[in-house]
Amino acid sequence: MTETTASEPHRFSRVTLAYDAIAAVALLVVVWAGMWVPDVLFQAGRRLPRGMGPFEHQFVTPPIAFAIAALCILPLALRRRFPASVLVATAVGTILYQVQHFPPSMVIAGLLVALYTAGTLLDRRRLALVAVPVAVAVIGFMLPKWGDTLFWPDLVRTIAVLAVAAALGDATRNRRAYVAQVEMRAAEAERTREEEAARRVDEERLRIARELHDVTAHSLSIVAVQSGVALHVLDTDTNAARAALVAIRQTSRDSLQELRGMLGILRGSGEAAGGAPLSPSPGLARLSDVVRPLRDAGLDVEVTGLPLDVALPAIVDASAYRIVQEALTNVLRHAGSATVRTAIVRDEDSLRIEVVDDGTASETAPVPEPGHGIIGMRERALALGGSFEAGPREGGGWRVLAVLPLSVRNGS
Repeated sequence: MTETTASEPHRFSRVTLAYDAIAAVALLVVVWAGMWVPDVLFQAGRRLPRGMGPFEHQFVTPPIAFAIAALCILPLALRRRFPASVLVATAVGTILYQVQHFPPSMVIAGLLVALYTAGTLLDRRRLALVAVPVAVAVIGFMLPKWGDTLFWPDLVRTIAVLAVAAALGDATRNRRAYVAQVEMRAAEAERTREEEAARRVDEERLRIARELHDVTAHSLSIVAVQSGVALHVLDTDTNAARAALVAIRQTSRDSLQELRGMLGILRGSGEAAGGAPLSPSPGLARLSDVVRPLRDAGLDVEVTGLPLDVALPAIVDASAYRIVQEALTNVLRHAGSATVRTAIVRDEDSLRIEVVDDGTASETAPVPEPGHGIIGMRERALALGGSFEAGPREGGGWRVLAVLPLSVRNGS
């Protein structure tokens, strides 16, 4: 496990590591050149005046100095993988160079680069644990003796240079963390938008499926029953056959009108949708349009309760209409000739819908698998925060009960 695990692990490609190695070698060449050029000038005869004692040969750099300079610079090839270890290694090399009193050079550049790199990869606590002892050791060996006139200027200069390198590294790390956090939030926001869009698409697909089912199931059930009646009495009672065909034609026209309105909304947008042949929104006030063809098909339908044109929340009114429509259609499809009682009662905070028939179902009969109609009614009721029940009742027949709250919960 590498040392580059401050707030989160850093992984670098081989190209990046190769770049660090090349940069370390290039920096070493520059440092060596800075040490070698004064020697060349000295060998060319640019000696200091006689009588200056030991300063006469201050530019003569021994070979060991070049080796120690390499120790100060070459560890930078691994500075991103082992920032703390490289910082310690460059500090040791810098101290060795200083205690030998070699001619001035740029070997401290390796320490500064290592300190900056550690600041970019280590959190502040870990950086302080490593950098403070290193800085104290380096400063202790680099400063002149106490009482020297250069003591305080060198102390301030050295502390400032090391502090700037560490501060730049820490600022770079904070900037990278900030950019990464912004990118993460942007990606999360994009993912959330995509999920929300997918959810809305699913909800709209489900809503369209319910509407299509309610329209087609109701109309096709009436068409199937009336066509059977017409076929049965075609040769014996032409008037009854004619009435059945008229009912089929009217039901078909009404269904086509609703379908055209739905397709117009789906196909159009903006001004295009404004020209769609829309019909009034379905509601309990239009319940007679549902009851009439069912009575013509042979059902004895009785509706009791509140006035059908009473003001209700639009979504509650539409859902109640569709639930009653689907419940009556199911009676026509599964119970044949039956008496259906529909009671619609408004309480203080809810609308109670009960549809009961005396058809062939019995309490002991197995409950059929719920089809799309029952599923759709349940979804409509639960979407409003209400409740829904459907099943055989005591004494035979079937009972559907839905309770819709008049105060629709938010987000429904």
